[in-house]
Amino acid sequence: MSTSQRRLLQIFAVLAVWAVIVVGRLIQIQLVRHDHYMNRALRQQERTLSLSPVRGSIIDANGRVLAESISAESIYADPQSIGNRRAVAKSIASVPGIGLTAAEIESKLKTNSGFAWIARQVPLEVAAAVRARRIPGVDFVEEHRRSYPRVSLAANVIGYTGMDGEGLAGIEHSLDRSVRGRAGKVTILRDARRGMYLVGGEGPNRPANGDNVVLTLDSVVQFIAERALASAAQKYRAAGGSVIVMDPRTGDVLAMASWPTFDPNRFRESADTAWRNRAVQDLYEPGSTFKIITAAAGLEEGIVTPSQIIDCNNGSIEIANVSIREHGGNRYNMMTFEDVLVHSSNVGTIKIGLLLGQRRFHDYIRRFGFGSRTGVALPGEAVGLVRPTQKWSMLSNASMSIGQEIAVTPLQLLRAVSAVANNGMLVEPRIVDRIVDGDGNLILRAERKPGKRVISEKTAALLNEILKSVVLRGTGENAALAEHMVAGKTGTAQKAGRGGYSDKVVASFVGYVPADRPRIAMIVVIDDPKGAQYGGTVAAPVFREVAEASLRYLGVPPSVPSRSFPLQPQVLARFSQPAAANVVTSAVPDLSGLDARAAIAQAVAAGYTVRTHGTGVVTAQEPAAGGRPPEFRQLELRLEPAAAPTRIEVPAPPFAPEIAQ
Repeated sequence: MSTSQRRLLQIFAVLAVWAVIVVGRLIQIQLVRHDHYMNRALRQQERTLSLSPVRGSIIDANGRVLAESISAESIYADPQSIGNRRAVAKSIASVPGIGLTAAEIESKLKTNSGFAWIARQVPLEVAAAVRARRIPGVDFVEEHRRSYPRVSLAANVIGYTGMDGEGLAGIEHSLDRSVRGRAGKVTILRDARRGMYLVGGEGPNRPANGDNVVLTLDSVVQFIAERALASAAQKYRAAGGSVIVMDPRTGDVLAMASWPTFDPNRFRESADTAWRNRAVQDLYEPGSTFKIITAAAGLEEGIVTPSQIIDCNNGSIEIANVSIREHGGNRYNMMTFEDVLVHSSNVGTIKIGLLLGQRRFHDYIRRFGFGSRTGVALPGEAVGLVRPTQKWSMLSNASMSIGQEIAVTPLQLLRAVSAVANNGMLVEPRIVDRIVDGDGNLILRAERKPGKRVISEKTAALLNEILKSVVLRGTGENAALAEHMVAGKTGTAQKAGRGGYSDKVVASFVGYVPADRPRIAMIVVIDDPKGAQYGGTVAAPVFREVAEASLRYLGVPPSVPSRSFPLQPQVLARFSQPAAANVVTSAVPDLSGLDARAAIAQAVAAGYTVRTHGTGVVTAQEPAAGGRPPEFRQLELRLEPAAAPTRIEVPAPPFAPEIAQ
C-alpha cells in the first residue's frame, strides 16, 4: 500500500471516529438528554411570572375605604446581560424612594440565573425614575400593592398582606380567599440579543380580581375609640389595652381598638406585639365585671332579689381556710343586694355564688358564652378558660363568683353583658356585613343569627336597674353622662403570676347606654396601668369619652334631662340610699303598654317590687293603676306579645323634682 493510500485511510479513519463521536453526541443531546436540554433552553429563553390580581378593598359600614390595591410596578433584571453590576446597583440605589442600598441591589445581581427581582411593587413615580435611566438588562412588570389610606386606623382588625399578596393577619387573612382573587400568568421571552419581551396575561391567563369586604365598623366611632384608648394608655403607662363598641341589639361591632397599634403600610417596622388584636386574642381574669354574671344567675334562679339584705361579714369571708376580703380594706355589714353590686362587695357576691352551687353556676357561665369562641370573623380568637366542675377546688366557686380562676376575652365579656342590655337575649358579634364584587353586586351577606335567651326579660330589667345604680352612685360614677343614663360595672383584677397574684392589675369597665333603650354597649380594658389601678378611675372615664362622642355622632337624642351642672347636696344624699327608698308615690302607676324593661324600671323607680308573667308588653296589672299601693308594695304584671307598636317611655331619673326646682 502506497504512502498516499495509507494517509487517505488514516484521514477516513479520523473522520469516521469524528462522525461516530458527533452522532453519539447528537443522540445523547437529542434523544437521551432531550428533556434536560430543552428545559435549559427554556430557562434561558423564557420565564413565567405570576400576575397578581387586584386585591379587593376592605370598606367600613359607610363606604370609607380602609384597605385597597393601587397600581405599582416591580423591577427585575437579567444579571447575565449586565456588565458593571456595581455601577448599575449604585445608579438604581440613588433613585429616591427605592428603599434599597447599592450593596443590597448588587447582591441581588450576583447570580448565575437569567432573572432577578430588584424591587417589588414600588410606586409608579419611583419606577418611572428608574426607567428614565435606560439601564440595559433592567425591565419592569405591572403589579399592584396594598395600601391602607387611613394608616393605623383599625389596623389590628384589618391586618396586613405579604409581598405576594397573601393575607397574613386580621380580615386580610380570615377572608383571604374572597379578597385575594385569582392570579394570572405572563411569560418573559429573551431573544438571541438578550432582549426581553412580555407575552401572555390575557384570556385564561388573565388575573381575576378579588371581591370587596364591607365591615360593620364605623370609621368615626373607631377613631373616637382609638383616640381615647391611646390617651389613657399613655397617661397610665399601660402595657396594653382594648376598647370594643357594639350594638347590643344586633351584635354589629362598631369599633374594635387595640393599643399599642401599628401602620400596616410598614408593619415590619413595628414590634410583633403591636400586631395583636387584643380584643379577641388576649385572655385576662375579668375581676368584678364578672359579678354581673353572678348577679344574673342569682336573680334568675330566685336566690336573691335587689332589695334582699346580705350580711357582708364586716369585710371578710373564709373559704377553705382562705380569707377573702373586700377591695381597699372596706368593711361592709348589712347591705341590700343592689348595694352589694353598687359597692362591688366581694363578700356579698361570693355568698350568692355559693348559694348557686357549682353545677348551676357553671351552667350559667357556659350559657353566657364563656369558654367558647364568639364566632366573629377574625383569626386567632381565643377560647377562654372555663374549667369543668370536676377540676374546681374548694375555693373555685367563691373565686369565680368575683371573676377569678376564669379567663375571658374582652369580646366574650362584652357579648355576655350585652345580653342584659338586649332583654336577656345573647347575640353573636358580627364584624363582616357582606362581600360584594367590583360592581357592587352582592356575593355573600353575613347572617344575623337570632339571639339565644339566657335570662328572662324580668331578670334583665332588674339587673339593668342595679347597673344603673352602679354608675349613678357607686364605683362607676366616672362613666356617667350628662344626657344619658349609663348602666355598667367596674373591674379591678389582680394579674396572676407564679406563686399567686401580683401587684399588677387589669382595670376595666363594661356597660351600655342609654340604659333603658341601649344603642351601644362597650368594654374598656387597660392592662397594667401605673399610678392608678381601679377600673372606676382608669377605664370608666374612657367609656364616658367614647360613649358621649359616639352617641352624638350617631344622632342619639338625649334620654334624660341634662345633668351637666353640679348636683345639689340633697340630691347627692338621695343617691346614697337604695333606689326603692328614694321615691314615695300616692297611687299605683299605670304600666299598661310598656315592655318588661320599661315597666320594671318605672315600678322600681316608684319603690315597688315586681312579678311578671309572660313576655311582650303589659296588658294587665294587679293592683290596678291609680289604686292605693299594696302593703308590701309588690305589683304583678301580665305581659303578652304586642299587637301594635310598643309604647316607649323612659322614666325620669329620681332626682328630676329637685332639678325642676
